[in-house]
Amino acid sequence: MNLEVDGILTHIQRVGEGRPVLLLHGWGPSSVTLDRHLMPLARQLQGQYEVTMLEFPGHGVSGLPRDTWGVAEFAAWTLKAMDLLALKQPVIVAHSFGGRVALHLAANHPDRVSSLVLTGCAGLRPKKTLKGWVRTRIFQAGRLIIQALGWIPALKYKAEDWLASLRVAFSSRDYLATPEALRGSFSQIVRQDLRPLLPDIKHQTLLVWGEMDSATPLWMGQAMAREMPHACLLVYEGDDHFAYHNQVARFAYAVDAFLQEVHPA
Repeated sequence: MNLEVDGILTHIQRVGEGRPVLLLHGWGPSSVTLDRHLMPLARQLQGQYEVTMLEFPGHGVSGLPRDTWGVAEFAAWTLKAMDLLALKQPVIVAHSFGGRVALHLAANHPDRVSSLVLTGCAGLRPKKTLKGWVRTRIFQAGRLIIQALGWIPALKYKAEDWLASLRVAFSSRDYLATPEALRGSFSQIVRQDLRPLLPDIKHQTLLVWGEMDSATPLWMGQAMAREMPHACLLVYEGDDHFAYHNQVARFAYAVDAFLQEVHPA
């Protein structure tokens, strides 16, 4: 079904009956769909839970955000969607970018979340490396040189092309795959470090990570397990950023076992 949330037409699906569970997907405006990324898990859980899936603005068939949004704006929008759907205190199961939103909600609206399951959760700034520092300096130097050349009338239009090529060469695959209208939001989101929120999140939390995750490396899950007061970490050996999807039956079993323990009937 489609629902208008804060003026944005949003695609939502709901299956099953029981304790409410809200599934939040990762970033992927050009690729994420509920049927493809969340429905397989929802089908595994629907026997015991009422599972709600919603598409973030700018994803799937949902409308675009009106401005440049950061995590706080996506979280505020999610809260409004929860109100419209009468989700007072759901379990939030979130992947990647959805985990950023879940962390923000749990820290700033703790009474609206009952517990968390985070898999391949984004939100921690990568460790600084010499390679990253050198790459940044090369980009900055290249940009300054091209901008200087742009002052030469004969090179003005060539300089614009060179600058565009430089940005492409130094941009991440996720940035390049993001439509132009959402690139400002993407840039703002990836610069936000949610690590200071972790000690304030008192909810029971299950962290599930793929050992070989290159998008949100395992050290992020290990840091969350250390710094969130009631978090435990489950690692899927040899799996990647989509471990929850690659091993959906195993993941659903882990989610159910966790919820049976922290929310006994």
